[in-house]
Amino acid sequence: MHRLGRPVALAAAAVVVALLACELGARLFLPPPRYHDAPVELDSELGFRGVPDFRQQLTDVDGPYEVALNHQGLRGRELPAAGSQAVPGALRVLFVGDSFLVGQAVREEQLAPSRVEASLRARDRDALAYNLSAIDWGTAQELLALRRYGPALAPDVVVLFVYPANDLINNSRGLAERTTVSAGDRIRPYLEVEGGELRVRYLRPGWAWLRRHSRLFATLERRVLAASATPVREDYAERLQQRRAPREDFEIFRRHAEPGDPWREAWQQSFELLRAFRRECDALGARLLVVVVPNVHQVVRNAKGIRLDALSRGVRGIGLDAILDWNLPERELARFLAQEGIETRLLLGPLREAAAEGAVVYTRDEHLSSRGHEIAAAEVEIWLGDGDAAPAAPPSDPPGGPIRVLPPASEAPALLDFGAERHLEPLGDGWISWSGPGEGHRGRWLIGPNALAVLAVRDGDLVVRGEVPPQARLPISGQLAVVGGTRFPFRIETPGPFALRFAVPPDQRRGWARSDGYIAVVLAPGETHRAGGVIPAGLNVEALGFAPPASNPPPAAARDWAPALRVPGSARALRAAPH
Repeated sequence: MHRLGRPVALAAAAVVVALLACELGARLFLPPPRYHDAPVELDSELGFRGVPDFRQQLTDVDGPYEVALNHQGLRGRELPAAGSQAVPGALRVLFVGDSFLVGQAVREEQLAPSRVEASLRARDRDALAYNLSAIDWGTAQELLALRRYGPALAPDVVVLFVYPANDLINNSRGLAERTTVSAGDRIRPYLEVEGGELRVRYLRPGWAWLRRHSRLFATLERRVLAASATPVREDYAERLQQRRAPREDFEIFRRHAEPGDPWREAWQQSFELLRAFRRECDALGARLLVVVVPNVHQVVRNAKGIRLDALSRGVRGIGLDAILDWNLPERELARFLAQEGIETRLLLGPLREAAAEGAVVYTRDEHLSSRGHEIAAAEVEIWLGDGDAAPAAPPSDPPGGPIRVLPPASEAPALLDFGAERHLEPLGDGWISWSGPGEGHRGRWLIGPNALAVLAVRDGDLVVRGEVPPQARLPISGQLAVVGGTRFPFRIETPGPFALRFAVPPDQRRGWARSDGYIAVVLAPGETHRAGGVIPAGLNVEALGFAPPASNPPPAAARDWAPALRVPGSARALRAAPH
């Protein structure tokens, strides 16, 4: 043993030196790892934050624009550094929140902080608005960020955007990694009450310590997670059969009175964090306003909502509105905040009113649109007051339910023809980008491996027309599935234009689950290629919906369709002539 001791010690020392050298190299040459697909990177105190100096080119209806994060990883102007002098006389308004304030799908000048500053300046009030936010932050991370940046800024006003549908999950270790909406659970810090104080806790404390102290470990962990992470998968129908909400994050719209229930505990933990936020603002000498942002499904019944409503009717015989209380989060927060004397603005009512008038208040990624930010900014401005105007009291119980944005099924088109129009309202996830008509082709959507749409039910066949991209891997074996109904498999063996036609007997159509006359369908070709080398993609789709049954011989209007593709089962595939 004595003779072995020296070689073992030397070997151990060599391993330690090698690890230290690797750690030094990682700190010198590797940036903090990005634990999300979103532009956030590791932060030892906050868990993660925006990537400093990040730039991204996006496009909206007005053309291209740039999403830019500053040197601190935040949208908007830099926050003051410790020891800097505040601008004399300026009203300093600090907005704190998550992805709703980051607002990637909205230009910076259209975000609520920018709008509030511009409006105040237009009324000759010297004001500076700051945006302290990061994608996927919970209230605990926002509180830690306020503690980091608040003293140097010394804000006069703090506006906290609370998004209950995610924040309750992000605030509770008991709900960690149970949903698809909370990607940063394994690395975010949680603040929990212990001994009368809020203490930082992590989902995996040992890993968290290594992550905070070793760039090498953090980088290797991220590589392993990216390669081995198993996404959360939820069987909506099974959950409904068990008399639960169809998605775990929708449990926020149900009451949970049982002791020890993780959702009940998440509410209590969130209340404690809001109390702590108020104490922090009091210590800074700042007024606090809590702005409550609703989930898109509370405001409008979109394609994803129709899918879940149809499935609920098919499985339980009742719709979502009978299962879920869409106004519950606002009622709970309004009650608690009123008891605590914390001033509040609820956006649920104003957003529903705007949606009922035809305004688009959410983007396709289910965050506030430019119009949504305009509504939020107006509520903040009312609260700040204008001269002698008294701020209006927020409603305690918003009336009504989600606004139907689609027309009655009897007035909807039988066929969604994307040749000249996007048809955004009937589309859910999976529709990547629309290209307008060009040389030799009509307008079309590039879809992902799965694409959700809702269709007004009509007599006739289900049809899909489009084009197989030249870079797609062949053959393509996919299906068109009616949610709560029939699955129609298909197989495409050649590139170029294609058309699929699926015969639907009347008795089969009558058995499909519906929501207000609509069915939900998922077109699933699978991943055929990567768009831009990055985005999983499937087919180009030019039309989807119902068409009169095919005749033999075909009518004159359909003579450019000739049988070409093999389709298993009852479906027939036809290939279109070049457009």
